[in-house]
Amino acid sequence: MIVILLAIFVDLVGFGMIVPILPFLTLEFGGDALTGTALLSIYSLCSFVMGPVWGHLSDRIGRRPALAITFFGSLCAYVLLAFSTNLAMVFVARALSGAMGGNVGIGSAALADITSHEDRAAAMGKLGAAFGLGFAFGPGLGGLLSGLGGTGSVFLPALAAAALSGIAGILALVVMPETHPSKRKDAPAKAADAAPTPKPSLSSILKGPGFILLVSVFLVASMAQSANFSISPFWMEAAHGWTQRQVGGFLMFLGLSIAIFQSGTLGRLFKRYGERKVVETGALIAVTGTLVVLISPPHVIATLIGLSLITFGLTVAFPGINGMISHSTPPEAQGTALGFSNGVAALGRVAGPLAAGLLFSDAHPALPYAFVGLAAFTLAVWGWLTVKRSAQRIETKG
Repeated sequence: MIVILLAIFVDLVGFGMIVPILPFLTLEFGGDALTGTALLSIYSLCSFVMGPVWGHLSDRIGRRPALAITFFGSLCAYVLLAFSTNLAMVFVARALSGAMGGNVGIGSAALADITSHEDRAAAMGKLGAAFGLGFAFGPGLGGLLSGLGGTGSVFLPALAAAALSGIAGILALVVMPETHPSKRKDAPAKAADAAPTPKPSLSSILKGPGFILLVSVFLVASMAQSANFSISPFWMEAAHGWTQRQVGGFLMFLGLSIAIFQSGTLGRLFKRYGERKVVETGALIAVTGTLVVLISPPHVIATLIGLSLITFGLTVAFPGINGMISHSTPPEAQGTALGFSNGVAALGRVAGPLAAGLLFSDAHPALPYAFVGLAAFTLAVWGWLTVKRSAQRIETKG
């Protein structure tokens, strides 16, 4: 598990280095907030298209080689970004990076391979912690490198991200053990005349009980998370005149705090209260955060409190829902199911930033958070209804 998390962490440091710089890079090349959020959306659109492909490939050839391919592909995308001279090149680089973004689904499947049913959501929480740590160190480091020489260039951060993706690829290829049940070295040998074990198709997985509903909720949660994350730099710049270094520093603080929470506390909360209840509570916290941003005067303290509540509240959605999806999927199809669900989540990361960019304006810069609050409220209602329905079934059986 450590090697898997380390590889994801190293890659996410590189990803986190780039994200806070992209809005400013967009403005430098003559774009606006809508163009900047579209830049994030093209990444997610390509992730949506390729997510199920990477998941299915990892079921066929194993988690380790599939994961390594995505990391080395990201290396090429970051090199292209480093040498971009216009918005068109930046869009192509981000599209390629998104196409190689299957490491999330593959990493989730690898953790599902080696954890028990009871520990699954906690393991997804550790994956979320690796994300948080990557975003903790990445934005601050990216802001520092972009400011060297006073140019605010993406050149050094992109090359550093490329190097980190290469390191992650080496870790996956050389150090990481294979986790797929049928691809491990200790997998039981099949008889020569034994028929191959049929693997569940994506269509059969989609017909599983509650799978479509879970994936739909994952889509809503992803829309809320990505809208919040993509518009926050523009909101902080419009409301307080923050620079990319200040934005990176704040995201670094949030990422580190989330990583500490997810690596320790979140797993225990899942075990004690269940994934649905925790997701519901987190969504209500996020709704409270959006109200703080929308109602309070644009004061720095109110902004920090509101954005922190939104980010902390939504951070439980990824591991909680991913854990529930994994529980509903047979072991031999974890890659396909989690690749599909993370691909759908990527579709949410297309819609979320675009919606936030369309709602953003100099006159009403906080308006995108109304959209975030509505999505979080929908997530809370889903959690409340499903928990209530489960309790009613238990009472009926009793």
